[in-house]
Amino acid sequence: MRINTIALATTALLCSLSAHSQTVITASSWLPPTHSLSMAQKEWCDLLEQNTSGKMKCNILPRAVSAPPGTFDAVKNGLADISYSVQGYTPGRYIHTQMAELPFLGNFSEPISVAYNKVAMKHPAFNAEHQGMKVIAYFTHGPGMVFNTKRPIAKVDDLSGLKFRVGGGMVNEIGKTLGMNVTLKPAPESFELLNSGVMDGTLFPAESTESFRIDKSSNTPPAFLAACTTRALLS
Repeated sequence: MRINTIALATTALLCSLSAHSQTVITASSWLPPTHSLSMAQKEWCDLLEQNTSGKMKCNILPRAVSAPPGTFDAVKNGLADISYSVQGYTPGRYIHTQMAELPFLGNFSEPISVAYNKVAMKHPAFNAEHQGMKVIAYFTHGPGMVFNTKRPIAKVDDLSGLKFRVGGGMVNEIGKTLGMNVTLKPAPESFELLNSGVMDGTLFPAESTESFRIDKSSNTPPAFLAACTTRALLS
């Protein structure tokens, strides 16, 4: 199976328990409106209003109520009624969800997300890690890749000396195992980290290069460099 996966950052759609009696649900997104997750959140809200004949609707806030790592607690504490976040942004807090961060799970996010959600919803231990919140769904983004602004990556040794932004979780451990110099930072900080030269690269799914404009960084060469597959790196 040919896969470009390094690791999958696992996310969960959350709903505050205090929202059960509300007709207007406060929705928060820490990603730009053009990002696929923000657009999916809006589509979910549109369907909610449509399927309840207008009895329930969302108030999508213009700005996030919290930085990405604080989203779980923001929902839990009622600052927003619904949002999504990445468990890897808070290392050590969520253990079971790391199963969806392993390499070689598949080529596309949809079948992996469906399988992951079925497993997570079947076993109470997953939801037990999200006390004070109602998990609506578990899902993952597309297969991850290694991007950098310095040189092509064809083997593990090529990673040496480069500084990479990662999202935490299993990808952080994999990066360390491969001898990479990794720093845990939320995805929205990637552009500035690369543009300023603080980081040389990032581990992202392919679609994130456009969503976070990292191909527009002043330090990015004409062709933003992507590593070869994980299979090649591990061979």
